[in-house]
Amino acid sequence: MALNSIVISDSTTLISLINIERFELLFKFSDTIIVTPSVYSEVTAQKSAKRILDEYISLSKVVVSDVKNSQKVKELLIRLDIGESESIVLAEEKNLPLIIDEKKGKKIALSFGIEAIGLIGILLVYKKRGYLSNAEIVEIVDELREVNFRVSDGLLGLLLEG
Repeated sequence: MALNSIVISDSTTLISLINIERFELLFKFSDTIIVTPSVYSEVTAQKSAKRILDEYISLSKVVVSDVKNSQKVKELLIRLDIGESESIVLAEEKNLPLIIDEKKGKKIALSFGIEAIGLIGILLVYKKRGYLSNAEIVEIVDELREVNFRVSDGLLGLLLEG
């Protein structure tokens, strides 16, 4: 996936990067990140995360946008949580790529013809573009693992080879 000026994001990547104090990394991938109100609520459940996200909103780097097709969101709620459901529908409505880490959600997004990428995919893009070295990627993955973001050794190996 190429770097994009605007993307939609689910909460996992945002929360994970805020937790390891590397939220700014996302803005090498995209100039603007759009989130739904549910994703905003999930991310800002912690006061420190709210402060960070609100700062990026004030800079117009993060935008909160409502979903129009609430019926489609309801249909997706059978298989996904509210944030994932709204993010997929919003990405489809706006015809924008989606950052989503949950396997089932990513699979559904792809089945709708939505470009979808997770945090590890973003790190791979950064590596290929020369933004991050292998040492930096290992450091970031170690930090992510400390905040319970699952990255298998096999996946890390593939990322480092990529």
